[in-house]
Amino acid sequence: MATYVATKEGDPLTVRSKPNGESVGSLSNGTEVQVTGEPVQAGNRKWVQIGTNRWVANEFLTTIKTARVVAKRTTKTIGGGLRVYETRLIDSNGNVINTVQAVSGRVGKQTPSDVAGTETPLPFGIYKFDSLGVVGTPPGNKPEFGGVWSPVTPLFSTGRSGIGVHYDPSALAQNSNTGTAGCFATPTVKERDIMTNFIRTHKPTHLIVYEG
Repeated sequence: MATYVATKEGDPLTVRSKPNGESVGSLSNGTEVQVTGEPVQAGNRKWVQIGTNRWVANEFLTTIKTARVVAKRTTKTIGGGLRVYETRLIDSNGNVINTVQAVSGRVGKQTPSDVAGTETPLPFGIYKFDSLGVVGTPPGNKPEFGGVWSPVTPLFSTGRSGIGVHYDPSALAQNSNTGTAGCFATPTVKERDIMTNFIRTHKPTHLIVYEG
């Protein structure tokens, strides 16, 4: 069981010094947090503590108890500029079964965006796998998708759609087509197989992507 930031519009969540207090920072949508203690009422909201002098509105958090794929965007790059997502494959008991790298968006277009057709990385937040345990044929069966496809749907407002988890044969090509058109992809055959086996075996319900 884990708790994640789940804002309805996909915006970062403000962190406050105390319940309904002054802002001391923010967390990207999808960030995992550790809640301590019970909710406290202040103003017109309930607040929970996530650290020393760090409080957030409880309504913008969600707890996931099922198997999931959790991806943290790092500053590391591969393929001539694709940002690496350190991706943990977690079973329903909270155990990390494996860790793989992933990428999203094209080289030179590495700022996440809610705008469709931009070929940028998918927005931070929580996505739901459309078909649990299913690894199907990509739309149009284009070579870019690497032969595997698990569709996901964002659980927040965004202009992006048609998103899936797949393998990207171009990820290490280091040319203008390096990367995905905006999906979430493993960059090597080995990592493709690890991800595919995890999806088929553990049937994750959610893909969670956040800024590390």
